[in-house]
Amino acid sequence: MTANPLDDLRPLCRDEAAFEQLQQVLARHQASRDRGYLEQARQTQRTQALEAQRQAAEAASQAKSRFLAMISHELRTPLNAVLGLSALLSRQVVGPLNAKQVEYLNYIHGSGEHLLAIISDILDLSKVESGQEHLRLTEVSLPELCQSCLAMIQPRAAEKGLTLAYRGATDADTCLADERRLRQMLLNLLSNAVKFTPQGQVTLAVQRRDTQIEFKVEDTGIGIPADQLEQIFQPFTQLDHELNRQYDGAGLGLSLTRQLAQLHGGYLRVESVVGRGSQFFLQLPIHGPGGSTSSTAQTIGAPLLGAGGQRLVVIDTDLDHHRALVAYVRACGWQVNGCRSWAEVQQQLAVNVPHLLIVGDREARNPALAAHLQQLKPPRVPQPIKVAILCPQDAAIATLVAADAYIDLPLTIPKLERVLSL
Repeated sequence: MTANPLDDLRPLCRDEAAFEQLQQVLARHQASRDRGYLEQARQTQRTQALEAQRQAAEAASQAKSRFLAMISHELRTPLNAVLGLSALLSRQVVGPLNAKQVEYLNYIHGSGEHLLAIISDILDLSKVESGQEHLRLTEVSLPELCQSCLAMIQPRAAEKGLTLAYRGATDADTCLADERRLRQMLLNLLSNAVKFTPQGQVTLAVQRRDTQIEFKVEDTGIGIPADQLEQIFQPFTQLDHELNRQYDGAGLGLSLTRQLAQLHGGYLRVESVVGRGSQFFLQLPIHGPGGSTSSTAQTIGAPLLGAGGQRLVVIDTDLDHHRALVAYVRACGWQVNGCRSWAEVQQQLAVNVPHLLIVGDREARNPALAAHLQQLKPPRVPQPIKVAILCPQDAAIATLVAADAYIDLPLTIPKLERVLSL
């Protein structure tokens, strides 16, 4: 017979019944401790599993963001030719066109711009999600910005017979924000309002709420069911498949707008009634994220050259996707030379110093770019050379070398005209 480990306690009990009762109490306590140890082990396993899942999800998200940034940039490259050459042909630079050719070119250009908008949203969303988006804060004139956004939406609203209205409070005239991103947020909200409003009115109202500026976009459209008010902020989401067929769009605008709002230290929310319309509320801190009052470098907006500039050099390892740039600048009377290496640039300098050098987006990634550009400054050259850089879409301006201008891709004719100061 196996010895009872509690036999040493038997003398302390008044009788056998008390001893048995003691054994039962101690057995219950031991069972309770065993259950506690088991639950603690299970909790530790669950915590470790959740942490592993979190790390895997973060790694997958980062991989997705890197992939989206890479593929979005690669998709923009052929759009240089699609948008640039179609715009060039539409202006009949290379010869007259008949009405049907103009119609087809306008359709090509419009489709290219629509594709560009989708690609831009994908890239912007991936940059925000991966923490690579950096705000360029400036003091923004809100009445001017809002009127500009409404003017851009007006043609689409007019096609549907919608009325656009603006209400701006006198104490809500400025705020510290990234003007380009704020414009993008407002245009996303206004575009959605027009898109989902068959008739009636779209209103943009701006007012101050303590230390916040509130932008309210209100429409009289189809509305959103209460159980789907949060679903619409998920990427690639519209309300249902029927709406996907009826209304164009990739479902990225609201997701991107909310994340840009959060990046500014603000938020985006919605109120809606089906069949009666929706109200989107965008609130941003007046003094920027964290109350900062400093501004960072911006893309230059002033023209680079006065009239009369006549010579330009383009440097890039791949010159094929700059054909629209070269064709248009030559059509404007400039002499243009393309170079695939800095040795070729030096050969051009030996012949004649250009007024302007454009660095292609592939060459912009060259680690030695700053050193090469240093060779283009007096006294190494007899006169200063203006430098414009085509920005890689996955690079912040702060990471680029110093230049006179930075140009976001795709390089459209209006951007070229600003650079050339024609």
